[in-house]
Amino acid sequence: MFRFSLLFVFFQTTGLFAQTTIFLDNPSFEDLPAVAHPPQGWYFCGQPGESPPDIHPGGFFGVERMAQDGATFVGMVVRDNGTHEGIGQRLASPLQAGHCYSFSLYAARSEAYRSISRATGVPANFSQPAALYLWGGFENCGQSELLAKSPAILYEGWKQYSFSLQPQDDYTHLSIEAYFAIPGAPYNGNVLIDCASPLVVAACGEEPEPLPEVEVVEAPDIRNVEELRALLREQGRQVRFSADGILLEQHLFADEAGRQYQANLHLWKITQALNRFPGYRIVISVGGTSDYLRQSHLRQFEEALKTIGLDETKYRLRARRRSDRKREWLWGVDEHEYLIRVVKQ
Repeated sequence: MFRFSLLFVFFQTTGLFAQTTIFLDNPSFEDLPAVAHPPQGWYFCGQPGESPPDIHPGGFFGVERMAQDGATFVGMVVRDNGTHEGIGQRLASPLQAGHCYSFSLYAARSEAYRSISRATGVPANFSQPAALYLWGGFENCGQSELLAKSPAILYEGWKQYSFSLQPQDDYTHLSIEAYFAIPGAPYNGNVLIDCASPLVVAACGEEPEPLPEVEVVEAPDIRNVEELRALLREQGRQVRFSADGILLEQHLFADEAGRQYQANLHLWKITQALNRFPGYRIVISVGGTSDYLRQSHLRQFEEALKTIGLDETKYRLRARRRSDRKREWLWGVDEHEYLIRVVKQ
């Protein structure tokens, strides 16, 4: 009984929620609209010689839908030559065998998705419904286990689809694939996806469990520049990268208006505070143990600040320099790989 009580209390804590939640990189598929180009944070999964998925909306192929979340979404097709498209990524931490996970995303079908038939070489409308397959694996595009699949995505508007995943191994990669949903010969079809949720540990059952209710977070109440600096110092020191050292830690929360975020909570608080002072901006100097990590960290900060709505005029991102030791930062230059200071615009 004592052990059970301890576990119950432990599972109720915010700390454990963070450990039992796997956040995806760029879950809203944000990037510049483009043909045959997977969004940042995702790699292409498909057959050799075929094109990758597309980032909409950009007026491509007759697709006119707006995003369910953010600015962009992904369109994937299945083809009459038997090929199909998918995207995937390495997870911030592996799925664990024996656990179940709740996962959801929004999907739709476009009435128009005009391209060239791979079987006939003539123009065709890839308008038939497709299904979504979720795969777990140990490498890019690995398909060690089919974790879940959707019914045919028939609806032309955005609709949320929920899945329950019960992996049989500790998979490090997740792939989302468009696949044929209508029996018979291969055909031309499409599926649009947006706004993927985190993977959250849940009780195992036949029906997918809803994602847990998110905590509502209030914007900081600050009145002067000194309080702004103090808050930026406090929150900035808590910004962390995940265990792999590449991705920024993310949190699931909502603001007072009910808008939900999958973002870094500390950067969100910094944004809310900074927006109260139109005459000030921040400079973020980002380091790393290699050029690859520096560039990756810069991209992570850029994506995070855009996700939480900080205007580009309110921040400047750059790589660490030797001259940073001569400037005044909100904390010591050796305390973190990244530094923040407040300057007048």
